[in-house]
Amino acid sequence: MSTGDGARDEERPVLATPWGAYRKWTIMLAGLAVVFVVLVGYDLISGGVLTGAPASPATSPKATASSTRPTASASSSPTASSSSSAVATGPAAKLTVANATAFGPDGTSDGDNPGMASRVLRGGGAWDSSWYATAEFGHMQSGTGILLDMGHAVMVNSVGLVLGAAAGADVQVRLGDAADLDSMSTAANMPDAHGTLHLPLSSPASARYVLIWFTRLPLHSPGKYQVSLYKATVDGHA
Repeated sequence: MSTGDGARDEERPVLATPWGAYRKWTIMLAGLAVVFVVLVGYDLISGGVLTGAPASPATSPKATASSTRPTASASSSPTASSSSSAVATGPAAKLTVANATAFGPDGTSDGDNPGMASRVLRGGGAWDSSWYATAEFGHMQSGTGILLDMGHAVMVNSVGLVLGAAAGADVQVRLGDAADLDSMSTAANMPDAHGTLHLPLSSPASARYVLIWFTRLPLHSPGKYQVSLYKATVDGHA
């Protein structure tokens, strides 16, 4: 009986133990865990390096845009010389007057004492206006004067006059390209004028004719008003 049972026990197959299988799975899971940890760690490290470092100013889009922004150049704005009109340069000089003529409200046809007019250019005497009963020409006319013909258009800067010593004359400097009172513009004026005068223009002006025009007369003697002009000069550029 015992012999037979031993034979049957030897013929039974040997089964693998549960511990062996568990050990294999444990090793595999541990290996996978190690691989996962390594991958996660590498991803964290590489991500921090790529995203954590600040961008260099040299490669920043904002820095690049500002470095290429165009700047204004001093030469891009117009200069004063390019925008100003062409005028004569250099110091003003005394100009030659071609002719001097007595001049009245109607022009050279009714000027006072026309034979004396040239004296204002050559010296040696004065041009005297006619005498009037009041300083306003006895309310007979608006004025009287001397017309200076420059011979051609010139650039006028100022006018010099030498009057008599008596105060009370009102004088204007009028400019134009025609010998016509209404077409001439007033470029300078001086009230209560007498003696030596310098009448500068506010800005140089071009004209052929320069009119010395008196609109009020000084008292010459009781009941007589009269002006005397000894010399007239024009400064500017020919």
